[in-house]
Amino acid sequence: MPKKSLHREYSRLAGFLRRISLRLQLLVALQLLLLLPTVILLILLGSLFVLEMKGIFPYLPIFYVAMTILSFGILLFLGAWRILSRPSVKRVARGLEEKFPELRDDLTNSLSLMDQLNNGSGSKPVSKELITAHLKKTVEEISSIRPHQVVNLKKALAHLRILLPLMGTCLVVLAIDPTFLNRSLGLIIHPLSNMPDQKTVISVEPRGSVMLRGSPLEIRALATGYVPKSLALAIWPEEGEVKRVTMKQERSGQFAYQIPSAQFSFAFQAYHGGDASPIYSVRVVDPPDIGKMKLTLIPPDYSALPKEVKEDGQIEALKGTMVNLEVRATKQVKEGKIILSQNNQLLLKVDGDRLIGSLLVFYPGLYSIHLMDDLGFENPNPVQYPIRLVLDKYPDGEIMSPDHDLEISGDEILPVQYAAKDDFGITGVKLNYQVGRKEYSLNLKNPNQSRFIGPEIFKWDLSSLDLTPGERVLFRLEIWDNDSISGPKKGYSRTLTLLVRDERARAAKEGEEARQIAEALLDLLADQLEDKKEKNQMTQEIEEILKRVDKNRERMEKRAERFDFEALRHNLSSLKERLRQDPKETITQEMERLALLAEEISKKAKRNEVEAMAREIKNRQNRLMDFLKEFKGPLSREALEAITKELKALEELIRSVMEALAQLAPELPEEFMNVPELQGFEFQDLLKDLEEIHKKLTAGDIKGTLEAAQRLIQALSEMMAHLGRLGRQAGMGSFERLQGEMARQAGELDKILAEQKEILNETGKIDGELKWRIERETEKRLDRSLSDLNHILDKLRHSLTEEQKDLIEELERLLKTGNLERFSQLGEGLEGAFSEKPDDQKGIKELMERMKGFAPQQDEIMTPEQKEKFPDLSKREGNLRERTDRLREKLEMFAQLFPGMDTEILNDFKGASGDMGEASGKLEKEDAPSAIPPEQEAIRRLTRSQQAMQQMAQQMAQQMALRMQANRWGYQWWGYDPRPGWYYGPGIPMPTRPQPEFNRPMERGYTGIDREEFEPPSKDAYQVPKIFREKIMESLKEGIPPQYRREVEKYFRGLTE
Repeated sequence: MPKKSLHREYSRLAGFLRRISLRLQLLVALQLLLLLPTVILLILLGSLFVLEMKGIFPYLPIFYVAMTILSFGILLFLGAWRILSRPSVKRVARGLEEKFPELRDDLTNSLSLMDQLNNGSGSKPVSKELITAHLKKTVEEISSIRPHQVVNLKKALAHLRILLPLMGTCLVVLAIDPTFLNRSLGLIIHPLSNMPDQKTVISVEPRGSVMLRGSPLEIRALATGYVPKSLALAIWPEEGEVKRVTMKQERSGQFAYQIPSAQFSFAFQAYHGGDASPIYSVRVVDPPDIGKMKLTLIPPDYSALPKEVKEDGQIEALKGTMVNLEVRATKQVKEGKIILSQNNQLLLKVDGDRLIGSLLVFYPGLYSIHLMDDLGFENPNPVQYPIRLVLDKYPDGEIMSPDHDLEISGDEILPVQYAAKDDFGITGVKLNYQVGRKEYSLNLKNPNQSRFIGPEIFKWDLSSLDLTPGERVLFRLEIWDNDSISGPKKGYSRTLTLLVRDERARAAKEGEEARQIAEALLDLLADQLEDKKEKNQMTQEIEEILKRVDKNRERMEKRAERFDFEALRHNLSSLKERLRQDPKETITQEMERLALLAEEISKKAKRNEVEAMAREIKNRQNRLMDFLKEFKGPLSREALEAITKELKALEELIRSVMEALAQLAPELPEEFMNVPELQGFEFQDLLKDLEEIHKKLTAGDIKGTLEAAQRLIQALSEMMAHLGRLGRQAGMGSFERLQGEMARQAGELDKILAEQKEILNETGKIDGELKWRIERETEKRLDRSLSDLNHILDKLRHSLTEEQKDLIEELERLLKTGNLERFSQLGEGLEGAFSEKPDDQKGIKELMERMKGFAPQQDEIMTPEQKEKFPDLSKREGNLRERTDRLREKLEMFAQLFPGMDTEILNDFKGASGDMGEASGKLEKEDAPSAIPPEQEAIRRLTRSQQAMQQMAQQMAQQMALRMQANRWGYQWWGYDPRPGWYYGPGIPMPTRPQPEFNRPMERGYTGIDREEFEPPSKDAYQVPKIFREKIMESLKEGIPPQYRREVEKYFRGLTE
């Protein structure tokens, strides 16, 4: 038992010591592991110093490598020896006793006692129990000691204090010099390579390359080992002999040679003595470049321009043009792109040496094409091609007529002739106009991409603008083009101005001038009746009146009143010519007629003044209504002043109309004054409405003001309708009656003229038959006496000279042809030539007397049937003269009623009547040849009168047409109508101003042309949907709401009535 205890305690002690020994080995191993990288890093860093000092100490690298290998080997040997040689138990025990003094010599003694016991040595044997007790005590002492207290492995980390800074230093050096590690390892691994040697090693750059033709090339050589002072370079071109040159030394061991421009491929080698570099080749190639270029320019669709193909590379196109490029390179390329001046790039599609792509033109600038071949070379200095934008010009418009500023009345229809053009297309044409501070526009035309428009005419109804005297209308054309890329552009024509003249003042001035002309004619008539002045003095006064008439006639231009002044001037000029010839009574009648005509012109001017006032009233009432309808909110001071100004102007106009109508009342027909519409119509009511409007405006009652304005406008509309009828009856009635009478008398004149032509025709037939009979009888008598006449001529020929014989031959020729009239004329002349030869003269007289007997008298050959016709023709001519006299008397009566009739018509009728009387007398004497000239003269006079009457009828028709189309009244043949929604235009639709609805009474009497074109609706045109009909029926069953009962009953009473 004591023996087992002994061994157990010893085993515990020995095990503890072995563990301590093992930890010592592990500590040494860890220290070695950390020490090895430290040494390696020191060796690597030390190589830097060695490589730098190699130039001074050539054998320093070898010595350094040897010392490195020796030191590293010793370190490895010592480390391995310490790791492999395990410390003995006794050594470990002594170490513990040294570290822990409290153990004293217990461990050593325990181990020695155990050895003695095992070996049985010693002079005195020791008791096992004592040894066991000592071991147990020692084990108990070490049981409190831990292994890490004896051997701490952390002591190995102390080497990190050197390792970590060395690692940081190496990383910094490696970052600065990436080749540091390779060079240091090379120095250690290949130490013999750093031995100084007498052999030269030459390396060159570039080691074979491809370069562009014409590019510079630098060949560099590096000599290592034995460094010579110079190197030579051999160059072998593709064609030609070798070329040897000396390279320039830059630094020790570094040489260079510069080729300014390489033009061909070659091989090269650097050498010195027997040492040489490898042979390398340099291939010289051409860069890629543009061989041919084709541009296809596709303009934008809106321009409708054809495609354009160009080969010069320059782009000149509209904005938005698509450019398709096709490029042929001088060699195959792998990449192509378009570089724009805005630094944008567009890649091209590459197919060998063909490149295609597209470019959309939006901005001007430059572009170039960059090419790259398979070797990576690009085309040097690419050509910069220009991109120029062709401007899409602004559309242009022109107002051709009117071509200058105009003065207008404000109610006419202005024909605006315009034309527009654009380089590619027009989408719209508008007429912009400005009235006051407001601008408006009218759409004239929406062409379908047309480049040219016009000249076209737009009939602009100025009456719809409600212009007042003194206002200006600025207008111009606005033209839009079809630019779909930058957006439609608009252009303008020049601006024209329309100035509204004061028609009322002009009419008053014209009326005053017409009154002065009428007074001058009345004074002239008084002088004629009293015989106070000589004919010359009266002629001068007529000339003065003619000058005043011409001045007014020129100012009338194309107005209807121009015809009255032309008639007055024509008749006054005719009177001046006949002043000395015609009897006093005729001159007096003509002067009376001209005075009446001048008075009629003066009255028309007064009516024109009333018309101008009516137009201004219409325009001002529309303006007032528009202002009240547009107004929203309380009235400002400026607005109140503007409305008050309009109301005062309306009041003044109404009072002026009252005064003018009072002056015109005596000349109005009774049927006009007795129409039902005028009964109960009072102008004072209009003034009261104006006063009520002013009061409500002052009180701020806008709703009441609007209602009062509507009542005023209704009354004004009715007044203008009455004035319209006045104008038509007073201005047009006389023309209609005169035109009807003139038409009837013209028909009678046509019959008289036709009858006179028949009489002339029958007279001509009788005269022709008589001439034919006379010619036949003359020929017979001439045939019977022809031989005798020739005998007389032969006798005369022998006694004549050579010149006179020609006369005899002419007489013979005339005799053969039967031209007796010319024969007689020539024979009478020949009779005077033989005054000195009585015998010959006697022969000539005999010849002429016989010739006179050849022509028979008219009564000798006239047949009884022809004689019976003359009394009837004479009677018809006399009756025709009486009809002409009656027609002249009627026209003289019309001339008193209508002073504008042409006096020459009456004079021609009087002359034709005298010619008919003369012709009747000749026919009564059976003298047809003498009756023909007066008959022809009568026809000429009647034809002239007929043409004068037709011209007069045309002038009256033109005057009536001008009155119908002048658009002067508030209510007329076409234009404004006081009834809402009615409009009669001149052939084309015109914009109108919507008129207010009034609860007006049913119109009676003549109110204009109450008709319009319409299509009768079908029975289903106004059929209400079924659901609405059902709702209406249901609501009727419920009865009429009390608040609407009166209106419903009134509606149904109106239906039954």
